[in-house]
Amino acid sequence: MSRVATLDSAELEGRRLASSIAMTVVLVSFSMLFASLFLGYAYYRITSPVWPPMGMSKVDLYFPTLSTFAILLSSLSFVIFKTKYLGGGSAKKTLPWLGLTIFLGLGFMFTQFSLWADLSGKGFYASSGVFQSLVYAFTWIHAAHIVMAILALVWLVPTTLKNECTITEENKVNNIGKFWHFLGVIWLLMYFIIFVI
Repeated sequence: MSRVATLDSAELEGRRLASSIAMTVVLVSFSMLFASLFLGYAYYRITSPVWPPMGMSKVDLYFPTLSTFAILLSSLSFVIFKTKYLGGGSAKKTLPWLGLTIFLGLGFMFTQFSLWADLSGKGFYASSGVFQSLVYAFTWIHAAHIVMAILALVWLVPTTLKNECTITEENKVNNIGKFWHFLGVIWLLMYFIIFVI
């Protein structure tokens, strides 16, 4: 019998709420970090007489668009994983979806490295100016969070193999999912604000 079944509903709700509040605090702190970057970028863009600055061409959309598809598909595969896992699916049914999420997360990182290589190949360096440093700051900070999230996804593999969903495992899956989807939303904002418009 799973541990979830042995806890009364009040204790279950209490643990879910405590776990949810903890993740909310983490996401709010990360949101403040990205909000400060977005505000700095917005101020620089509004006060710049021409855009892109100094007669530069816009960043090519190829790699950012590939990154967008990778992170959107990874969010979708995580939703399928979570639905099957919390619905009592076996490891045989859930693990491939978690593996796909991890694979797409790694694919996202590959496109980020490709983007940085493409930018540096065109003479677009972090030290070249404010615009360049902002683009690198956004992508580097976001990539660092993606690496943390991929490690958290890998941490779910033993949980998935156990085939037992206790309250602890349920909270783990829910919280890691919130973090992963949060990074997807941040990337979408970055994609449209920095690369598209």
